[in-house]
Formats: sequence, C-alpha cells, structure tokens
Amino acid sequence: MPEGDVLYSDLVFVKSRGNGSKDAALSSSETNYALVKEAKTQLEPQHGKTTVRGKLRSEKVALVALCVFLVLALVALCYVFYQNAQIKKKIQNLKAEREEWKASQSETANGVCRRCDPGWELHGESCYWFSTSTSTWERSRHHCRILSGDLVKIDSHDEQSFVERKLRDKMVFLEDKFWIGLTDSKEEGQWLWADGSPLNLSLKFWGRNEPDNWSRGGTSGEDCVRMGEKDGAHDLLCWFDKACDALQKSICEKTAQRGRLYCNFL
Repeated sequence: MPEGDVLYSDLVFVKSRGNGSKDAALSSSETNYALVKEAKTQLEPQHGKTTVRGKLRSEKVALVALCVFLVLALVALCYVFYQNAQIKKKIQNLKAEREEWKASQSETANGVCRRCDPGWELHGESCYWFSTSTSTWERSRHHCRILSGDLVKIDSHDEQSFVERKLRDKMVFLEDKFWIGLTDSKEEGQWLWADGSPLNLSLKFWGRNEPDNWSRGGTSGEDCVRMGEKDGAHDLLCWFDKACDALQKSICEKTAQRGRLYCNFL
C-alpha cells in the first residue's frame, strides 16, 4: 500500500523507566500502529467493491429499461403498419363501390333499370346469392338451379373483383370458401363452367400452386373449384381445386331483371 494511503492516528508514547518498560512501550506503540494501518487496508477494498456493485446494478437497470422501450416501440410500429394496411383495404373497397354506383347511375340515366329478388345482390347485369349453409358441389348447383340460376361463372376481371371483395366479409374463417361453377370432373385438366363452356385462359385466377389435384384419404382427386381469401387475395388469385364431395358454401348467379322505365329498389 502506498505510504500516502495509510491512515495514521495520534499515538501516545509513555516514557520508559528502564529497559523492561521501554521495550513494553515500544511493543505497544508498534502494535497500535500496525492495527491502524491494517484497519485502513481492510476498509478501502470494501468501499471500492460497494461502488463497483452499485455501478453494475445501475447499468443493468438502464439496460432492462432500454430493452423494454425497444419492445414497446416495435409493438407500436407493427400496430401502425397493420392499421395502414386496413386503411388501404377500406380505400380500395370504397373506390370499387364508387365505380359500381357510377355504373348503376349511368344505367338509370339511360332509362335501364336492373333489380334482383330479395336476398340477391346486384352487380352489372347479374344477381348473386351467397349461401350461408354448406353442401357438396353437385348439391350446391342443384340448389342454385331451383332458384332459377346456376353456380357463378366468372366472365370478367371486374366480376372476379366484385365476388372476391364480397367474400372477404362473408367468410367466417380462412377455410370458409365458396363453390363456383368450375370443374374438370369430365376430363382431368379440362376445366369447364357449369353451363359447359370452357375456361377462358386469359380469365383464370388460380391461387399459388393451384390447381394441384391433391389426392388424400382415398379420394380420386380435386375436380371442383372453390374461391375466397378472408384477408383479401393478391391480384384476385383465390381459386382452389377441391374434392367435389367436400362441404362448402356456394355462390349462385342469375340474370338481373331489366327493362323498367324507372328504378324502384324497394
């Protein structure tokens, strides 16, 4: 230990009265000095350790606080991105609805009125009915025909956009998809609509890696088509082949009533 760091204390030396007393006093003074010096030596390291531990504890608290702040910032950022995505979807829906409204107003101005039966939804020259119960592809088509229609046939990009957008709100869960009138049950790979017309290859909206004709559980494959993406489909690609005996909801289509001189939507 450096001499400057040693703590000294006032010591009283007793005048010796003889050699024996002198030796005793000297021994006593040396002992006292050694004890003071030892006490200083022991106190200093303990004070240093306490200071280091305090600094480490403060640094740990600061690090934990920083980590918590970063996590909260990340959560907030994810929430903002999610809200922006939802807003963009709403804007797209509003734009599409505006275009539909403009088209209907144009038809009304020209003296042409189209309307649907109760429970059906109008788009262009067709009416659409979205079922709330599930059945096989064949039984779904049979039910549509009873209602004077058939399973929907997608004839245009606009029609696909309309149906895909409607399904976002009507689907309850991800696999809650709807039958459309497309099948290759007569010949594998030859896709035909329910009315017998072939699929227009410029108007196909298959999902990723579809159709895959996946065989499982002893089935012969997937020969009928369902559609829908609850969270919205990129580029409207939301057709999926499925075994025809699977239970799904369905979309019926029929020609809208027209020829009136004025529109009455009540």
